[in-house]
Amino acid sequence: MELPRIQYVTHPDEDFSDLSWVHRLQENGIRWIQLRIKEEDLIRRSADKHYLAFFHETADKMRAITSALGMLLTVNDACDVALFSQADGLHIGQEDELPAVIAKQLPSTAILGGTASSLEELRHYTGVGMTYFGVGPLRLTTTKTKLKPVLGIEGYRQLIAGMKTAQPDVPVFAIGGIVPSDVAPLLETGVYGIAISGALFNERHSAEAIRAFAAEMEKYELTVRR
Repeated sequence: MELPRIQYVTHPDEDFSDLSWVHRLQENGIRWIQLRIKEEDLIRRSADKHYLAFFHETADKMRAITSALGMLLTVNDACDVALFSQADGLHIGQEDELPAVIAKQLPSTAILGGTASSLEELRHYTGVGMTYFGVGPLRLTTTKTKLKPVLGIEGYRQLIAGMKTAQPDVPVFAIGGIVPSDVAPLLETGVYGIAISGALFNERHSAEAIRAFAAEMEKYELTVRR
């Protein structure tokens, strides 16, 4: 499967009661959403809601919309939610169940992504057929509360070089405080794509903000083809 180069990760304060923003993502060039709902974020915003029930309900709604729009939907952390909603895959972190155990629970066609911030953390996934890695952060971001040291452009260049022996065929998505002007420099390091959240959420998923990223990606791909 050829993955889209831009992935939108839902924000901790995302409004799932009005999903018109999903349509704006699709209309302006984004074809992939990672549904990320953390229990502590839901409790902070809506203490009366049951976490797993809300996650399942939201995943079902997101699956219906993304399917209709021809978009990919992956789920963060919750394997059971991904399976029951018939999402396209799952994204896991360093502290989740062992990747080999999780991989056995998923269909063979499912996308399986993993979070890492270094070559050492990439070894956590050794022996598992990973679809991609989400690596970061590029710079400081407020979307996550627990952040690893920032990588910067040079950090990605070094990591990609080190992966040539460790994980040579698994695409890397950069994440963490990315702005449109970062797209070309990141891709030039060997990074495959980008994952963004706050950059769009903070702009209320405006068409202009979405197109700014999509246009930079398109510009880079046209340059490479020449």
